[in-house]
Amino acid sequence: MSLQTDYLVKGCGATAMAFVDVMLQETDARFILVDRRAAPGGHWNDAYPFVRLHQPSACYGVASRALGHDRTDSTGFNQGLLELASGLEVADYFHQLMRDTFLASGRVSFHPLSELVGEPGSGTYAIRSLLSGATQPVEVRRRLVDATMTHTSIPLTHTRKFTVADGVSCVPPNDLTRLAPGWKRYTVMGAGKTAIDSVSWLLAHGAPPDSITWVLPRDPWLSNRAQMQPGLDHFDQSIGGIARQYEIFATAGSVRELCLQMEAAGRWMRLDPDVWPTMYHAATVTRLELEQLRRIGNKVRLGRVQHIDMHRMRLERGEVACDPETLYVDCTARALDHAAQAAAGQPVFEDGLIRLHMLRIYQPTFSAALIGHLEATMADDAARRPLCQPTHMTDTVEDYLQVQMVNMRNQAAWNALPELRNWIRACRLDMFGRTMAQVTADDAPRREVLGRLMAATGPALQNLQRLTAGLAEGREAATATAA
Repeated sequence: MSLQTDYLVKGCGATAMAFVDVMLQETDARFILVDRRAAPGGHWNDAYPFVRLHQPSACYGVASRALGHDRTDSTGFNQGLLELASGLEVADYFHQLMRDTFLASGRVSFHPLSELVGEPGSGTYAIRSLLSGATQPVEVRRRLVDATMTHTSIPLTHTRKFTVADGVSCVPPNDLTRLAPGWKRYTVMGAGKTAIDSVSWLLAHGAPPDSITWVLPRDPWLSNRAQMQPGLDHFDQSIGGIARQYEIFATAGSVRELCLQMEAAGRWMRLDPDVWPTMYHAATVTRLELEQLRRIGNKVRLGRVQHIDMHRMRLERGEVACDPETLYVDCTARALDHAAQAAAGQPVFEDGLIRLHMLRIYQPTFSAALIGHLEATMADDAARRPLCQPTHMTDTVEDYLQVQMVNMRNQAAWNALPELRNWIRACRLDMFGRTMAQVTADDAPRREVLGRLMAATGPALQNLQRLTAGLAEGREAATATAA
């Protein structure tokens, strides 16, 4: 006997739940969610124990349910800024949401430890249990929702790209808290958020800086979290910072000049003022955390690790000697997957199919909630598509500038529709819209900042087009020369 539903959702992670949450509020539709994991929440169920959000809890999760306690951290590297939920808190949040809201509605069915059979868009689907192998056909009245568009690999389950000799202990960060006390030295491999978290955790728990080796295949540009805080109390740094960013976008003569101006404005930071970063994954840190990270003197910049044995580590551009009493922490899982970049060329809305792409850069749950609202309130896909140009995670500054243009065009399209603009400003997942809407007509200083932001938007988009066109031409010329 076939199951029946309005929407069949592939995946039950953060974006799937943000989409369904809005649809439950704004429609009378029914949903089936299918996930290979045993619980809702996606990769948060496999997160390392010391992971925290890199953005305020106030702007993550689903629209209808607050995450956290709306407070400012008073201790740790994030002190003075809005709280960052821990991985345990986020996983529990999604577990409670499923139990207390989704299942309690009577309109949601959850199938864990199961997989979807049938290609997205085919119209013919079934659910197969990973335990029994039993298969149930599903009749979908409206659409399949593909909530697996980010393709992000995670430390616990990714496949290593290097080899490790017998006797060498190389673990994901999930095992660091349990195993760290038994080792004299630690080598952290990777330059993204996970590696930063691992180094910060070791330092915060008393590991001497000279006991830590940090393998940086590429140095990253880091975003200043102090300039990413919603609320009027943070207006000058956050909204003022965005205004300054757009002014930089509008006037920079080159990508290098843009980076230097972003650094001078306090928007971006780097680990070493003498090393030029070539990676931009938008990891955020505070200045206090950056000061701690800079205490690590033994940074290895010889490319990616290829092989580790008891006494040496071979990398792309050389070798380094190693202490046998070293615990290696593998933080090399990729935040950006090539499949995700390719998938960004596919539309959000098609007949019988919705793809939960990011529509706002680095804001997956806001994007999924917005897609849910568009599905619930607009009549046809022809009207929805101009509002939904996909973005994706970035690898370099050049990627970031190209995605930022898509981001700006999306925002302009949303602002042109009063109902949609008002919905976004009321949505708790929107980081800054509500803050800007709270500025009163007689608040001259803040009005001046908003005026600067508006004045810079058009020129910023034009100049980014010029900068990225030059990059594209350079790549084409290099390809032609090589041929």
